[in-house]
Amino acid sequence: MSTPPRILTIAGSDSSGGAGIEADIKVITAHKCYGMTAMTGLTAQNTTGVVDIHPIPADFLRKVLSAVLEDVGVDVVKTGMLTSAQSISVIVESIKKYHLKTIVLDPVMISTSGSILLPTDAISNLCSNLIPLASLVTPNIPEAQHLLSYYTNPSMLPRTAFPIDNINSMADVVDLAKRLQEKCSTAVLVKGGHLPFLEDGSVARRQKSKAFVMDVLVLSNGTVKIFNSPFIESNNTHGTGCSLASAIACNIALSQPLPTAVSNARNYISGAIAASYPLGKGSGPINHVHNVYKLPYSKGHFIEYLINHPSVTNIWNDYVNHDFVKSIANGTISTEKFVWYLKQDYLFLVQFARAKALLTYKATTLAQINDCANYLTGVIRESALHVKYCAELIPGLTERDLQSTPEAPTTTAYTRYILDVGGNGDVAALMVSLISCSVGYQVAARNRENEELSVKTAQGNTFWRWVEEYASEEYAREVQTQRDILEEMAGGFGMTQVEELVEIFRKVTEMERNFFSAAVEAKFP
Repeated sequence: MSTPPRILTIAGSDSSGGAGIEADIKVITAHKCYGMTAMTGLTAQNTTGVVDIHPIPADFLRKVLSAVLEDVGVDVVKTGMLTSAQSISVIVESIKKYHLKTIVLDPVMISTSGSILLPTDAISNLCSNLIPLASLVTPNIPEAQHLLSYYTNPSMLPRTAFPIDNINSMADVVDLAKRLQEKCSTAVLVKGGHLPFLEDGSVARRQKSKAFVMDVLVLSNGTVKIFNSPFIESNNTHGTGCSLASAIACNIALSQPLPTAVSNARNYISGAIAASYPLGKGSGPINHVHNVYKLPYSKGHFIEYLINHPSVTNIWNDYVNHDFVKSIANGTISTEKFVWYLKQDYLFLVQFARAKALLTYKATTLAQINDCANYLTGVIRESALHVKYCAELIPGLTERDLQSTPEAPTTTAYTRYILDVGGNGDVAALMVSLISCSVGYQVAARNRENEELSVKTAQGNTFWRWVEEYASEEYAREVQTQRDILEEMAGGFGMTQVEELVEIFRKVTEMERNFFSAAVEAKFP
């Protein structure tokens, strides 16, 4: 695997997990990047608000940054809550010392209630020294107003947030973003989630009339990009600002141009809000992992997942520990029943070979084609052994005799199902329809070989060679090739596809069991 992009988040910790460092790590992981942290402060908070903040000393923050940057390195830095002017100075120092080029700065300055979270000297340091180093600044509307106020008159910073009532239209938000970008000379994304709009572009003052939200991106060259998305009615919006900035940082690290990175990050956040669930008594968190594709099995364990699936496991156990197999291993099966089975299995292998030839045709790479061709060779070898085995048990019996044997209903049902899957399904479906037979025979034979009575039953047992054949290392290599092909495919399956493949595996396993049962139940004159 290639090394994923490295994202360093410098922010505060949210003990409730919805915002701050905790949210950032979830977002970074969901974007398949590698996340690292440098905490600026610890918070005691939950969905109803912040109880207390414990700042991390600036000297310790410097050590954390040095430890990370001198060892792992960083592709993109994302900053969130910065607790003091001293901490900001340490961050500026580190950016310059380690030549960090890409910084997404989320200026966490104003609480939901309108309180100013940063002291005046910290805001001054932020605007004068850190923002000029940033690639993008992502304030919400109140924060954008506060930053613009500083750049306009640094000595007259207000002690509370500006009311957003003075924003009356989309044009006002665009104007705010343009003015702020002109002052700070850094790309600016003004987030409009606090202020939804009506269909006509005016501010929605009533809950029921909210139609969409707008974010405004102004690039460093002054180009304006407007992003609109439908307003989602939800109380679960805690951490949206932190998460959006982190998603943008990840997308930039994934080599997306800034407008594309913003657009994709907004889509991610919209999905996270839509997929959220209620937690806590206040504003719940968004669902950070809504877009994470999770297979129900680990890499290399798809076949194990199939075998242990609730709809399969009992049938599988009946199949690999069938009385028919046990009677072969202990030598109690009649020659007539065993020959009946060999004849039907020969007919089965003829159709099985056709299915494996089709598998070779359906393979998508040269390596797969080669492996599937070898897979087919193993079936031809196995069928030849059946012919030899039958001739030893019934002298004079030829391959022509086997070919003229009428198919039993269970043989026809099983083989035609596999060919139907091969004709109508993809290479994965066909492979799954074949793997139950290959793996099951190996498991059944090795179960018998490992039994305590195996030494006794092997002696003088005419049928023990069947156990030896399917428990052999040569057969194991053939099975492993098949397993490797399917396990390699399994990493790219979708959930719907997995469910369909489970059902195919269940059916063929059931047919394998029925095939053994038919041998046990066979009647002779």
